[in-house]
Amino acid sequence: MREPPRDKNFSILVCYARVGENTPISYSVFITLYAASVVVGIVAGLVIMVGWRNLSLSRIAESAKYNIIYIAMVVGAPLLVLIEHAFVSLEPNSKEVVYTNWLFRIGGDAIRILQDRLDYQVLVDFSILIYVWVFAFIIYFTPILILAVDDRATFRRYSISMLFNYLILLPFYIFFPVTVTGFYADSGMTPLLYIDTNWGRMVTSIDPLNNDFPSAHISLVVTALLVLLSAGADYRRYYYFVAVSAIGITFSVLYLGVHWLADVFAGLALAVGAYFISGNERVQMTFDKYVRAVASRIVGKKAD
Repeated sequence: MREPPRDKNFSILVCYARVGENTPISYSVFITLYAASVVVGIVAGLVIMVGWRNLSLSRIAESAKYNIIYIAMVVGAPLLVLIEHAFVSLEPNSKEVVYTNWLFRIGGDAIRILQDRLDYQVLVDFSILIYVWVFAFIIYFTPILILAVDDRATFRRYSISMLFNYLILLPFYIFFPVTVTGFYADSGMTPLLYIDTNWGRMVTSIDPLNNDFPSAHISLVVTALLVLLSAGADYRRYYYFVAVSAIGITFSVLYLGVHWLADVFAGLALAVGAYFISGNERVQMTFDKYVRAVASRIVGKKAD
């Protein structure tokens, strides 16, 4: 296992310096292929989960029109986090080391042992694919799938649960900054996700590397899984995939030098909270009352 860098800023420089040395394609080509693969994956997923004959662009458009405000919630909430990332990266937070020390005391050594015992490049590559590609696929594909089957009740609950996640995540990221395990000197971890690969450059281009607690990867995927499970057998094949992916993502965020054990447990707790809050009938009806009022003005008529 490679010796981890001792300084966070130096680590980032090392990451960018090494990008391209061992990669067969340029970063711009990599990003293009990545985006294209996600789009192809979404189309293939719709064909598999819904069926080619059952896919209807007009039904998707009508469902999107009805859910336009909920779609805005699903799309807009992550943008708030990206804006927060931009501001946080400009001004280091002196409390970051203190908070990271706290989480290091809760099982920090266990993560290092996991990484040291499983020092296999094929496992690193597979874990990165799970962490970056599979996670992105689930985040994009889940709302598209629900729109494709025009399941309005499930889309409402999914949107509310995602919004709740981000409303909790954002204050933690602003006021409780925690360094990723791979860039924390005392952890002894190697930042496997961030070095020697275009994957690392893509992640560090949008992630300030101190938004660790709770783990959004865990909370968002587990929330999606719980909402799909509650929606019934229509999503059976897909929620099996999400369940297996959630296990893989949990392993990956620890093994790759990203999250602490406490981040994972907090992410699980947040997912359960989002699931129950979004399932509350009063919460749903209150949201829907205002959503329908705004949507009626946008689309020009009141949705049924």
